[in-house]
Amino acid sequence: MEKRAPVARAWSFLNFKPVAKWTALASAVGAGVLYIALLCVLALFADLLVSHGRVPAATELTVIQRDQFQVAWKAIDKDERKKQLQEFKPELDDKIAERLAGDKLADDRADREWQRRACVAQVLADRVGPEAASTYRSRVRTEQPYVGILSTVATTRQQRLIHPIVSALARWNPWIWQADDAMPYLAGLLGAAIVLALLRALTLFAMNYTAALATIEAATRLRRAVYHHTFRHGTLAMQAVGPSEAVGIFTRHVEAIDDMLFAWLTVLVREPLKFALLLIFALIVNFWLAVAFLVFAVLVWLIGGQVRTYSRERGDQAIRSAADQLALLQESIRHIRLVKGYLMELFNQSRVERQLNSHARAALSRTIGEALYQPLLVFLGVLAGASLLYVAGLIALAGQIGMAATIVLVTALVSLYWPLENVREHLRFVRRGRESSVAVFNFLDRPGEVAQSVGAEFLPPLGSLLEFDDVSLREPGTGKLLLRGVTLTVQAGQRVALVGPDELEKHALVYLLPRFLDPTSGEIRIDQHNLRWVTLDSLRAQTAVVLPHNLVFNDTVMNNIGCGDSAYTLPQVIEAAKVAHAHHFIQKLPKGYETPIGEMGHALNIGEQFRIALARAILRDPALVIIEEPPANALDEDTRSVLDDTFTRMLPGRTAIFLPHRLSTLRTCNQVFLLHKGRIEAAGDHRQLLTQSELYHHLHYMEFNKFDGQARE
Repeated sequence: MEKRAPVARAWSFLNFKPVAKWTALASAVGAGVLYIALLCVLALFADLLVSHGRVPAATELTVIQRDQFQVAWKAIDKDERKKQLQEFKPELDDKIAERLAGDKLADDRADREWQRRACVAQVLADRVGPEAASTYRSRVRTEQPYVGILSTVATTRQQRLIHPIVSALARWNPWIWQADDAMPYLAGLLGAAIVLALLRALTLFAMNYTAALATIEAATRLRRAVYHHTFRHGTLAMQAVGPSEAVGIFTRHVEAIDDMLFAWLTVLVREPLKFALLLIFALIVNFWLAVAFLVFAVLVWLIGGQVRTYSRERGDQAIRSAADQLALLQESIRHIRLVKGYLMELFNQSRVERQLNSHARAALSRTIGEALYQPLLVFLGVLAGASLLYVAGLIALAGQIGMAATIVLVTALVSLYWPLENVREHLRFVRRGRESSVAVFNFLDRPGEVAQSVGAEFLPPLGSLLEFDDVSLREPGTGKLLLRGVTLTVQAGQRVALVGPDELEKHALVYLLPRFLDPTSGEIRIDQHNLRWVTLDSLRAQTAVVLPHNLVFNDTVMNNIGCGDSAYTLPQVIEAAKVAHAHHFIQKLPKGYETPIGEMGHALNIGEQFRIALARAILRDPALVIIEEPPANALDEDTRSVLDDTFTRMLPGRTAIFLPHRLSTLRTCNQVFLLHKGRIEAAGDHRQLLTQSELYHHLHYMEFNKFDGQARE
């Protein structure tokens, strides 16, 4: 079955926090909906400011509104019209009421006003209830025109999607039209705006918080997977394709995936939904004006984008051309001696003039492109704005949109810009996240180089012989051949030195012993046990590695020596530190063995770090110790004087493999192996190799010569 795409696999890590993920998505949707609710409150604010909560009289209606009034009047049953007329004017006799209740609007202005009031009362009765109609009638009779939100209910019949919402508000909240003045309604709108704004703020907080919970959990699990998978790869591979690759995967790439998932759960869900709701809202307020705005916006975007692309391309060409001509001019100046020597003044002068003219044309072309681009965009923007105002004027003069609707429509249309801008800005997170997803899952899908065999046996401590039998190794990731048929034997209890000009080859050989890597071919045996067939735990429990680039880590001295293993007590740690001559300076630290050290802790010099690493190895009582000394010139005199004593006390009964940088260490080794071009070039003790191997003699002179700087003993 085909594997899922890396982005889909990254998205699946959000399922470890399903509640947080779905809460973030629901909150993103809620934030968009609440923004539209705030626009609705703005519409009610604007309508109240324009109408003052008053139903316009028949004489105040525009032509379009009068036509709508006539349609509404005809839609009411004739008996209901007559009933409403007589309730407004009880003294009307049946004959006059019958005439006014006819299909046609009355000619007399007063009679038309009675029809208008009757129509409004019936509309209010239908949409809100009899109490609303009664309130309206009583206000009109006492010449108190304020009716609060009832004025909006009575004048939004043409907005089929709006008037049900406004009518429902009036039914559920009678206080917004029962008061005698606008203050309760105005205060209610203010309260509604504050509540909606607070809810939206809380929704945005919930969205960001739960999205962070889900994405942080996903990133944490990805980093955990990367960390564990790193152990399946050889240390040398991490040196070849990086620790930079592993660190880059662990930090930069996972962080990019985190940013991508967070953008998806928040902006890329909320903003498209918000854009769609704003567009629907604008089309409901006034369809044609909203369409005109969108058409002009798209045209400006398309034309402006083409102009921008064209100007940028022309500008880039002009810049390259100007750079070429400038390079030619520089050549003409540099060759001035050639010109003088061969009497080429006239020729070169005409050549320089041509180059100057070409450079001037290129520079002018670049300037023209930049000068044309900005004014053209401004012109297009002004043209689109003026055209939009023209369309808006036509619609307003026709009475199809009022001031309040215009305010809300402009707000909605302007608000369309921000979702697009936010999405555009956050798409870069998605692009980076897609690339990082590929890198992360390619790393996780890469098979490990070292694995424990099924049925692997326990390895007892080295008691007799360590053997390399025709061992070859290619560097993982590059395929470079580092070891070529290495064969050597180390007796238990010996001190062995490994020297050579290539540090990578020496590290390759010692990394094979704790199985950080497995050989490409050949066998490594301890007391006839092939290392491929023993358990990793038993092998590494018997092998201690002390390398300069892994001496200490950020934690207390106690945890650095004991590696956080509670099986080791403080007295045991102190005893190991004493053997390594580290106890003396540890006592002087601010908190002794509880002092944090490492890059973010108390600073230690390289000699102090090396002695703590030796104490860590001593505490584990291993059978095999691999020690790479720091460069001698990095160690102070005190440290150099105690290291030999430390080795004398810790190494008896153990097998030691040194990567030495001090002559005193080299002299104490029973055997020295010279590794050159992946092979054992020579073997013997220090004195033998000095006389028998020219390469060893050269290496000894280059690294251990006493006259090269300070003495390195």
